[in-house]
Amino acid sequence: MSDKPALTPDGYCTNTKPVPGTIRAVNAKNTGPKFFHLHGRRYADCPCGRRPSLTDRGNLRRHKPPKE
Repeated sequence: MSDKPALTPDGYCTNTKPVPGTIRAVNAKNTGPKFFHLHGRRYADCPCGRRPSLTDRGNLRRHKPPKE
């Protein structure tokens, strides 16, 4: 049995809890206006293998697991 989270019928991962200790903030402030949308965004690992960004409440955003 695999320890990967279940998927919804349309292929999205059902896990919303990040792996503890994997939360990282991207500091792209000094990279210029082209990358300004990255500033302050926080990312965390999901058990499915993706690294989606986090919502304001600390949950993972809706994402699809990586292709096998």
